Amino acid sequence: MTSQHDIYDPPPSGTSWLPPRSEPLLFTRGDLACLLVLGLVVLVGAGVAFAFEALLGALVLVGGALVVLESWYTALGFLSRRPTEHAWQRVVIILAALVPWLFGLGLSAALMIGLFLLTDLGA
Repeated sequence: MTSQHDIYDPPPSGTSWLPPRSEPLLFTRGDLACLLVLGLVVLVGAGVAFAFEALLGALVLVGGALVVLESWYTALGFLSRRPTEHAWQRVVIILAALVPWLFGLGLSAALMIGLFLLTDLGA
């Protein structure tokens, strides 16, 4: 055995120092419609929150916009790797990208509301 490397210590492989070629994210009119509908939901939520507190309305608007945009781009990235022809499947994938945000933010809001209720009942 003349080699200094075995299967557990392979020789280094050549890696490119160039960044990968960027590919455009393609979206359909239906994808854009989903983005607009989700944006309208955020605007309505921000309007309701603004009726109670101006700062809360601004936070809901900014936070909701970031959540919707991040989820939409994530769904488009997935759809670029696994394209589908059916519009309803695209909508389901876009909505599925929101599930982790809805679960995490919903749990956070429920915990905060629970703490507020506990402090109000205790006082």
